[in-house]
Amino acid sequence: MRREEYQMGKRQAPGSKAATGRRGLTEGNAEISVTRSAKPAHPVVRQIAENLAKIDAIRTVKVTRGFLEASSETSGARKRPVAKPGHPTAVGVSLILAEDRKEIQFYEMTSAVKGYGSRMVEAVLNGLPKDWKIFVLMDWSDGFWKVMKRRHRRIVLMS
Repeated sequence: MRREEYQMGKRQAPGSKAATGRRGLTEGNAEISVTRSAKPAHPVVRQIAENLAKIDAIRTVKVTRGFLEASSETSGARKRPVAKPGHPTAVGVSLILAEDRKEIQFYEMTSAVKGYGSRMVEAVLNGLPKDWKIFVLMDWSDGFWKVMKRRHRRIVLMS
């Protein structure tokens, strides 16, 4: 991707996608969109979005202020990425972002295909500096997050 395509906070020509509040960037097969309220995107958030976009099943990554969603499927007129746990066909994750406190919370995650849950966790963790904290507040996974906690000591399970 060219550098000038990826400068998320710069003013663009009237009528361009960036001027209308969204920028559709592609990383692999996924499109990364950043809403106007989230611009300029925090460098850590941008790195996480790029890492998630590199996962072959992920088709769309959406960054809004304080929230990041990535999924293989979208729903509704606004094409929100699907990350609802237990979805029969989707692979997706939703994150609550607190850049000022250097915290990320895994809000929702689903993986209809075995192995993609850990890939998404790896993508998020690989984009985080060591001083950031990672939380999981609700664990309804029947053991997935306990396995991730054993692999990655930085993850804090609150349930």
